[in-house]
Amino acid sequence: MKNNKILIILLIVLAAVAIYFFTNKTSGTLGITKGEKSDFAIKDTASIDKIFIVDAKGQSVTLTKSEDKWLVDGKYIARPDNIRLLMKTFSRIDVRSPVPKSAFNNVVSQIATGATKVEIYQGGSKPSKIYYVGGATLDHQGTYMILETDGVKSSVPFIMYIPGNYGYLTVRFFTESAQWRDAIVFKYKTEEIQSIAVNYHETPEESFFIENKDGQFSLFETGRVAPLKVNPEQLKEYVERYQKIYYEMIDIESEQAKIDSTIASPPFITIEVKDVSGKNNNKIVLYHMPNFRQLADPKDLSVFEFDVDRMYGYLNNELFTYVQFATFDNITLPKKYFTGK
Repeated sequence: MKNNKILIILLIVLAAVAIYFFTNKTSGTLGITKGEKSDFAIKDTASIDKIFIVDAKGQSVTLTKSEDKWLVDGKYIARPDNIRLLMKTFSRIDVRSPVPKSAFNNVVSQIATGATKVEIYQGGSKPSKIYYVGGATLDHQGTYMILETDGVKSSVPFIMYIPGNYGYLTVRFFTESAQWRDAIVFKYKTEEIQSIAVNYHETPEESFFIENKDGQFSLFETGRVAPLKVNPEQLKEYVERYQKIYYEMIDIESEQAKIDSTIASPPFITIEVKDVSGKNNNKIVLYHMPNFRQLADPKDLSVFEFDVDRMYGYLNNELFTYVQFATFDNITLPKKYFTGK
């Protein structure tokens, strides 16, 4: 009888302990906490139509889905590879483990003061999920994050990761809008082009102007009214090259004083394309890049004056980029290429 009483008491104590651990944060790393939210993943990423990202400094970017493309801040086409990476992150993100109690307070404090906030919308006016993205774990294989849904934030953070991937996730949620932009310089269907002007500032005699008149392209010397006699198929093939011209990357390394100095210097080439609607015009001004790498001519080992692989490109008077000769050689052809002179 005495043993039965002891057993009953033990069962009551164990039940009380179980209830405590179920409703409160335990002392280990695998505890269950009242109010925790860990359902970060979004399986139906096709339903996502807006993403708002803001960092602790207040810098933000808004990505919105418009038909078959994504826009950056409602103005620029977003880089497809960056959008695909985001969608992969949303669909595959998973909990690696809860945050150890020893790091709990520090992690919560760090997220509260320095997290990047990611709002994810799926057709509504309010976000379906909000991520608060903190820093990386010591091994850089996990990321501290807190989830918010229905206006309620999780009571605990988690260590998140992408199964099968190495590295932390914070870097995927950057807020520099220019870095989200697609690297498009010119992307036109042939019939969309109204005119192309190519000006060689060092050899102006090789500059030219192409105009679309009722679907037929004609080539002119700069400032001339009468078109030049050229092979129409050759000219059309050249115009078709404007379907896919990209810059290499945005210059985020140079100080503004250096950029301003370059823009104020004599340009190398200017290319401007106007479309038939008048709404999608693009212009890039190309500048020589100093030969920082001291590249030499293999014939006589003399050092080139300028870089022979890259140039600077100033796009639409707002974006300072690096461009490759390998890409722009396709459209920086002299007038004599068409006239045969």
